[in-house]
Amino acid sequence: MIPGPARILTCPHCDGKKEVLSLKSGNTFGAITWSDNKTEAHMLPRISFVQQCPHCGEYYLLSRQDGDEYSSNYSFNLGELDFVGHVKAWEQLSQLPDLTESERMNCRFLQVWAYNDEFTRKPNSNAPSESDVKFFMNAVDDLINSNKVQSLIKAELLRETGRFDEAATMLDSETVDQEFLKQIIEEIRTHITARDTRPFVITDR
Repeated sequence: MIPGPARILTCPHCDGKKEVLSLKSGNTFGAITWSDNKTEAHMLPRISFVQQCPHCGEYYLLSRQDGDEYSSNYSFNLGELDFVGHVKAWEQLSQLPDLTESERMNCRFLQVWAYNDEFTRKPNSNAPSESDVKFFMNAVDDLINSNKVQSLIKAELLRETGRFDEAATMLDSETVDQEFLKQIIEEIRTHITARDTRPFVITDR
């Protein structure tokens, strides 16, 4: 991984500036892909789609930045939010009258990943509150109801919310030719049988 000059983001609320990572080059060596569709690539990090302004505290979307502006400095800041941050961000961003389907799905995936990071991905995680679970379920339902999300991912998300029968039914209707995808389906089925809702690693390169 070779960093480049920091990218400068501009807050649409207060015009405050924020420097984040940019890359000259990177690679996927050692990348890990999880069943909830999250990829962790330490040699190819990506700045978060949802950003919080360090000046006014408001949230904004990377997709709405006008043009590219760069600093003479370097930054390794990705602007990542934890689960609580994503809950607060969604309170604001979900009210955007022109929020696109793609923007909505990007936000929802980040929320699912942040929930799993906080409560399920690691052993001995803290138990989520009822409101945390409700938020997670709403995010998953949004993804399941979107035509921009692949059915295999939808089946996995159903499993992660404990809707095992629905997940199994969706897998039954899935037709794939690639051996890799067949293996993923079998892994999901194994976790359905075990009544396990936790995400699992599907690749570890």
